[in-house]
Amino acid sequence: MGSFWSATRDRLRLTTTTGGLIFVVSLLIFWLSPVTQVTDSNYSMLLSQDLLEHRSFLLDHYDIPRLPPEYHDNTYQNGHIHEIELVGDHLYYYFPPGTSILSAPFVAILNRFGLSASNPDGTYNLEGEIRIQALLAGLLMAIFTTLVFYTACLELPLVVSVVVAIGTALGTQVWSTASRGMWNETWGILLLAIVLYLLFRLEAIGRRFNPIVVATLLAWSYFVRPTNAVPIVAITVYLFFYHRDLLIRYLLTGAIWLALFMVYSWYHFHQLLPNYFLVNRLGFRDFWVALPGNVVSPSRGLLIFVPILFFLGYLLVRYWSQITHKRLVWLSLIIIVVHLVAVSGFKPWNGGACYGPRYSTSLIPWFALLGIIGIRARLKSPPEKRSMLASRAELAAGSLLLVLSIFMNARGAVSQKTWAWNVWPTSVDKVAGKIWDWRQPQFLAGLVRPPLPDNFPLLEDRIDFANPDSDKYMWYGWSWSEPEIRWSDGKEATVIFALNEIQDSILQIKMGPFLAREKVDEQAVGVNLNGRPLQTLVLRDDESRVYEVAVSKEVLKRKNILMLDLPNAVSPKSLKVSGDLRQLAVRVAWIQLQKRAPQR
Repeated sequence: MGSFWSATRDRLRLTTTTGGLIFVVSLLIFWLSPVTQVTDSNYSMLLSQDLLEHRSFLLDHYDIPRLPPEYHDNTYQNGHIHEIELVGDHLYYYFPPGTSILSAPFVAILNRFGLSASNPDGTYNLEGEIRIQALLAGLLMAIFTTLVFYTACLELPLVVSVVVAIGTALGTQVWSTASRGMWNETWGILLLAIVLYLLFRLEAIGRRFNPIVVATLLAWSYFVRPTNAVPIVAITVYLFFYHRDLLIRYLLTGAIWLALFMVYSWYHFHQLLPNYFLVNRLGFRDFWVALPGNVVSPSRGLLIFVPILFFLGYLLVRYWSQITHKRLVWLSLIIIVVHLVAVSGFKPWNGGACYGPRYSTSLIPWFALLGIIGIRARLKSPPEKRSMLASRAELAAGSLLLVLSIFMNARGAVSQKTWAWNVWPTSVDKVAGKIWDWRQPQFLAGLVRPPLPDNFPLLEDRIDFANPDSDKYMWYGWSWSEPEIRWSDGKEATVIFALNEIQDSILQIKMGPFLAREKVDEQAVGVNLNGRPLQTLVLRDDESRVYEVAVSKEVLKRKNILMLDLPNAVSPKSLKVSGDLRQLAVRVAWIQLQKRAPQR
């Protein structure tokens, strides 16, 4: 008996130590990954600050510009600031309040270290908002990863549990989306993961859970993301059929939380649910495009960005007879299907500015559960039922798909180009076909050039880079237009243009370099036209100047590609100059071609 308890203690100690290491490693990976994604979650940490400072959901306490109302998505938003809605004369955060409420304790701690989403004068501190979100999202997803590990340990060996946890963390939207900012899904999948741990523990080892705790966790998962109503309904039905003795306390607790939420909504908005939670947001007008788009499109498809799901499906089918918890499998599959149908009713169905299948992020806990069950079934399968070759082929295929999944999601976490893909060279919201274009999939942004446009804009005068209309001349390697200039972004920057008349010319470029004292003291600019190098300029003066390069008519064509080779491009963040992730080399004010006078 003594040896049994000793072995149990040793295993518990090893499991605890491994769980701690998984937490630390995943936290470091999430925090060190450079890409942040703060769009819909803008102002969410300001609302947390508001709750701490003013005990209020009104953002009127802060100096936020009052813009003309624009009707959008059931409500009037504050001009172009879609994260803030206007209710009478008051400003409210439009997206679910659950994230801000749950994040308030963390925001309070960071306030002690001088980090806040508001400035002392009451203005919005965007940099503080982004830093808070990056820190909190990484922390929550490290906890999520550790929780997946402990869930796997209920039925899997330690090493296999580690693989499941790391694979879930790095091979899914946990890394590429949920850890990049405080999306609604970030708190949502952590809360669901806790529920699934308790539910799986009940099924695996018979340890009962407190239904009040589970109902509370599920209620708050709804308060942070209304699509979590799908698993709430499914789990409620599941408990009715298989654990009816827990149902009364579970339902009463859920009813109390829902009533409190309705009171909150009625007090602030004079309706039972806030606008974001209304069912009429689901239009299903593009359903037959949206559903396949959410599953297999090259830039939003779940199976494209998480190909390990193919192996997961194989395990469930191949080892179905060995699966112990079939009712949990059916519960998971029903939730996955209904969720995909529901999110395919959104407008826009593509998730807007995001990376990959963001709308499917809430499904990750269910995929992790299915993975645990599928792997357990394979381990239980008698070895004599499969050959050594088949076994090795399975492991090789699973490993390859896992590595590919990690690569796909690493791109969203470490490459700023994949984030810029949403708006450059065309906006994903304005060019719907971009999501289906295999010539420029989001995960390869920055690794492959976007397709060359069929039509080259005619160059009639100088190209004013500060003017948004100049976007048509930009092929790749440029940032957005700014007052007076536009920055290059990357090691190459290209301009395309057409000419009616070909003649000897002078290429004039007004530009200035990105320099950083004692770190970057010059920028080399190789000027290439139609694949032929013309001249290499070395820019050491921080001031913008007009540089001239002679261009013979033999080099010019009707359709022209001007490329600037920028080997010294570097991000200010890597130099710790600022938080800017763009690879800057030169800022360009304008470019023009001038007729060259004939030589005598």
